[in-house]
Amino acid sequence: MRKKIKNIIIEEFSNLIHLIDKDFKKLYNKKAENFLLNGLETSITANMAFVSSFESKYGNAIETCAKRITKLRYGNENVPDIINPKAIPHNLTLNNNTQYIITNVDINNGDLDGEISRFRSNNEAEGRGRKRKESGVTKSSILEVLIPLNQKYTSNHAHAKPVDLAFFDGKNWNIMELKAGGNLDSSNAPSNVEKLLKIYTCLGLENTKMYFATCYNKNGEGKTWTGAVKKHLCFPEMFLIGSELWKKILPQNITFEEFTEIYRESLSEIDINKKVRELMDSVS
Repeated sequence: MRKKIKNIIIEEFSNLIHLIDKDFKKLYNKKAENFLLNGLETSITANMAFVSSFESKYGNAIETCAKRITKLRYGNENVPDIINPKAIPHNLTLNNNTQYIITNVDINNGDLDGEISRFRSNNEAEGRGRKRKESGVTKSSILEVLIPLNQKYTSNHAHAKPVDLAFFDGKNWNIMELKAGGNLDSSNAPSNVEKLLKIYTCLGLENTKMYFATCYNKNGEGKTWTGAVKKHLCFPEMFLIGSELWKKILPQNITFEEFTEIYRESLSEIDINKKVRELMDSVS
């Protein structure tokens, strides 16, 4: 399992470096043409170009690693590209690199969107410290409110709803909105939550667990995670942050601590630091 996990990380991050290398010079030239940056040294502009490119792409790399590692634990059959437990007939053409939930819920119905939005907004967290009231969007409330919407908005057509990560653990379906660090601002947190609530509604199964998940804790592993999403989902029951996510999806004989070691070994093996330096030197 160690070797399989290492191979996944090496493959995905080697591809990441290839993608960055492909557009680095183009991105650097754009920044070099920005007169507001004219006073900066070439090395500083190059660093800014790399960071910009890296941050826009590494999230996809680590999220793809998470999906592939989930298959090691639960098996390919329990992490399918097409989630269709109700066996809804369809002839939809889908992207092979994305997981989809097949549903007969009318996903384009504005009334459905309105009910989901009201449910979220009417249950926002309030206050701070001891007076804080957590969000009312809980495991029990989504079961009570959203499952009936699946029947209410059933249509005669099949639809496909993409999901970041979904798998069956032998008892429950687990669906996740998966982010690298989850550093969403207050303006896009509601839409991300509503997207997840809609996916839950589309699946329409009582044996479903729903989570907002991050690949790392942006506040530091072991520290309390802070983020705008906490206003819209009950914390911590609706979250899998950092190590909690990896404990959920890693093969059972691999600890989170061991995984971080494998990760470091993998990046060292592809000599990612050398490749970054070469990129910087290419424009100096």
